[in-house]
Order: sequence, then C-alpha cells, then structure tokens
Amino acid sequence: MQLALNTGSLSFDTRKAIAEVHALGFTAIEMNLQQAELAYDFNCQPGLTFYSDLARELEVRKLVVTDVHALFLNAAQMFSAQVRRDMLAVEGEATRLLGAEMLVVHPTDILDSEESLDEFAANPQASVPLVHGIDSVIRELHSGGVQIALENVQHWHYARGTNDAEVMARLVAALDCHVTLDVRRGYDHPSLARWIELLGSRISVLHLHDTVNGVEHHPPAAPDWREIVPQLKQTSAQVCVLEATANRSPGAIKVSREYIGKLLQAE
Repeated sequence: MQLALNTGSLSFDTRKAIAEVHALGFTAIEMNLQQAELAYDFNCQPGLTFYSDLARELEVRKLVVTDVHALFLNAAQMFSAQVRRDMLAVEGEATRLLGAEMLVVHPTDILDSEESLDEFAANPQASVPLVHGIDSVIRELHSGGVQIALENVQHWHYARGTNDAEVMARLVAALDCHVTLDVRRGYDHPSLARWIELLGSRISVLHLHDTVNGVEHHPPAAPDWREIVPQLKQTSAQVCVLEATANRSPGAIKVSREYIGKLLQAE
C-alpha cells in the first residue's frame, strides 16, 4: 500500500506544496484540485493549462499522483446541475492529465440533495438520487479510465448522509464505483469492521488524520492507529493519504509519516 500526502496539507498553492514534498520524505501525493488553479469562471470555460504544465513538473520531480481530490465546490457551483456536470467532467480530465486513475468525490457533488439522500437511505427500493444527467458523465469517466471514489462525509448532524456503511454500500453498488474511506469519520458509523465487511473490496483510498480538541485533520499519530492499520490492510486500498491541514508543521508530518509507514510495513 502506497503512503501519500495530500497537497492541501502543505499549501493551497499546489506548486508550493509539491516543492516541499520530497523534504518530508514522500514520493507520492494526493492532488487537491484548487478553484484558482482550475479557473472555472463565470464564462464556464475551465483552464487546464495549469495541470498540463504541472504534470511535466511532477515528472521532473519524480512525484507520483496516486489520486486526485475533486474541488470543494462553491455555493454558485452547487446551485447549478449543469455546472456540477461540467465540473465532474473537467475534474476527470485533470485526473487523466496528472496520470492518476482515481478521482475522490464528495457525494454532495453528484447527488441531488441531502433530503433525497435521506429518502434513499430510508427506502431500500429507491434509486440513487443523482444530479440530472450526471450518470452519463460518470460513465464517460469510467470509459476514459478514471474511476470515482465516493468519500464518506456527513455535512449535517441530523442527516444520515454517506458517513454510514450501509448507505454507502448501496450507493457504490448502484453506481459501480469505489470508496474513499475517511477512517476517523467512519470509525463509529457503525464500526470499522462493518465498513470493511461491506465495502472492503471497494475501498481504494484511505484518508488518515487525527482529531485534536475537536479539530480534524491533524497528522495521524494517535496510539490507536496500531490497532486500526492492520484492519485497513484487509481492504483493497491502494493508497493511504495523510491529511494535515490543521497542523502543517513539517516535524509533525515527518513523525506521522514514519509512524504510519512502519505500521503499513509491519507483517
């Protein structure tokens, strides 16, 4: 299993981030797409030049992109089904340019609404409430060699959301896609063992971070990873991604890399 660092853990300026990766001991990254760098503006014309140039820079730096994390869509983008379809297609093209095959997607990017997802969760016979027309975009991505990996997120406390192994299992079976498991968020929903039982063969990307004083995305260093990592090895995951946006200290990131790296290598 490959160990990678999320570029947003270093900087939201991707060129600055990749300049720091080797010094921290990484040769692989999860690339965060950024609004300013993709430049999808009011004219709905994305600029992929940044990412085609970046692909050449990554080759020179001998950095591997294990997967690409889709944009965090803004309010205007979320308000338009057409834009959400366009954005997913563009993100797939950026993923191909960067030499990756897996695109990490928040389910809210492709699902119609939180309320329709709740209805889906409550009704075993319900179909997946996709944004109108986005199913054809997903099929085109797959045929072009890019797979989507839905991440388990839950935006509202009262909603069941996709941070639920049972709901996610139904979604990915219907869409024939993969899963990005945010381990901390999914740990108790309902249990890590249940995630592995239902979705172990679908989990392709693992997001690892710690929560400190209620704040997520600290470099993973807690003692319980010694029990968690062996369980994660039972999945089909190809990459473990360290997340550190809440604490970008190089020292903390290095300690985390060494700690998790040793656990991954242990028999």
